Amino acid sequence: MTNIKKPSSLLRLAVLGTSLVAITALTLGACSKDSNSDATTTTTSTTETTAAPSTTVDAAAAAAAAAEAAKEARVLVDKNIQAQLTVVGCYKGKDDGVIGKQTDEAIILFQTASGLTVDGELGPKTDAALTAAANSKKVVCTATTVTTKAPATTVPRNNPPCTAAAISGAIAPNTVNGYICGNNFAAGSQSNGDFDSAFLLAAGDDNSGQWVVIPTDAATCADKDIPAAVLAESPCKVS
Repeated sequence: MTNIKKPSSLLRLAVLGTSLVAITALTLGACSKDSNSDATTTTTSTTETTAAPSTTVDAAAAAAAAAEAAKEARVLVDKNIQAQLTVVGCYKGKDDGVIGKQTDEAIILFQTASGLTVDGELGPKTDAALTAAANSKKVVCTATTVTTKAPATTVPRNNPPCTAAAISGAIAPNTVNGYICGNNFAAGSQSNGDFDSAFLLAAGDDNSGQWVVIPTDAATCADKDIPAAVLAESPCKVS
């Protein structure tokens, strides 16, 4: 019979110690790996930041769009005036939305034929009479209608006529696109052939009955004598 030698107590302790060291090393390695993994994950999540989109509004573009919209609205109004003058037989030109000499003469012709005050301006009374005549398709201007210019005595001193011809003289060489008058002030849109811009005029101080260009500084734009409708078409409001 073969005898099996049992390991001594010291040998068993040595094996046990070695096993414990190995287990401890494995445990520490695993913890270290987990720690490094966490750190890497944290770094990655920190660097993955999405920038918020820009919400800056281009103020200049918005202002330009508003000015263009105002110009288009004015052209539509002026085209409607020309169309009404055509219906009542006073205007023979094109409905182009440009109030020029031919349109001014048509307004004077309508005022003469309708028994209104002849001043060449489309005031409230003339506007109401023209709208009524156009809606009823009443021809008021005929071949026998005599065009009468308003006598000089009907125009108050220092009160220039609100006509395209009078305004064109003040803004030359630019041309008039559209305009509005009130209380000895006039404003509107002008063109130099390349681009459009707003203008502001006032009656001359020399009582000449002519319009003159005035500066649009802070004091002028705050002048309460200028009607709000005129200011709205001036450089004070249109950029």
